[in-house]
Amino acid sequence: MKSGIKMLVMAFLIFLLNSGNIKGEMELRAFTTQKANCNERTVLQCNISSSVPLNIDQIYWMKHGENEFKCDPKSSKSPPGYECSYTREALTLTILHSTPAQMGQYYCCVMADSSHGYKGINVSVEHCTGDFSYEMPGPQQLQCRFTGVYPEGAIHWFQHDRNLTSIATLSILNNPDGTFNITSVIDRQDDHDRYKCSLWSLKQGRYLADQEFKVHVDADSSRLSKSATQHCFSWTPLLQGLLFVSIRSISQLNYY
Repeated sequence: MKSGIKMLVMAFLIFLLNSGNIKGEMELRAFTTQKANCNERTVLQCNISSSVPLNIDQIYWMKHGENEFKCDPKSSKSPPGYECSYTREALTLTILHSTPAQMGQYYCCVMADSSHGYKGINVSVEHCTGDFSYEMPGPQQLQCRFTGVYPEGAIHWFQHDRNLTSIATLSILNNPDGTFNITSVIDRQDDHDRYKCSLWSLKQGRYLADQEFKVHVDADSSRLSKSATQHCFSWTPLLQGLLFVSIRSISQLNYY
């Protein structure tokens, strides 16, 4: 009778030892979706918990669809634009400058002696407004450009209450980081007037940015752009100073 009880107890203990709870079943917790701000740092984190201490064999980040991507905190090399770190409680992946090309599904992967698991985090970028510039590519032309824009959009032109978009020529260039360079050119309507370029998001159905500028064209230089005007103005104080010194020197010579 006693031997039978002992056998039952031993069988029960073996069952417990083989169960996940005694072995220290590992649990990974993370937000399944995360929005990143364009060109800013984005931190992904997997929290690791277990009922017993874990002996980690492998721990790393991978990205769906990119077989070459692997960020291992134990390695001295990380994928360009990424950093990863590990503590006993968490595995972290930092995207240093978030771009649309870095969107996608990331997985934190942990392999221990008693358990293993992974957790997915989907990263998305809502929009990138990019940088604005304008110039005059020809004597009677105006050009508006937004660089580093996401998602793909269009440029709308306005002059006071007039919508000039229908007479504009639009071109779009894809960048390696997933953004777009959007350029639009129109014929100038007046010699001196104010124009507005608006960046329209095709995906979101709204304006992401507005830029207003005034065009001043001299009779001798119809290609004078904003940047050139500022450059010329920056030389004015220097020229005035040189002229003052020259006049003063001549006056002193006449005096003697």
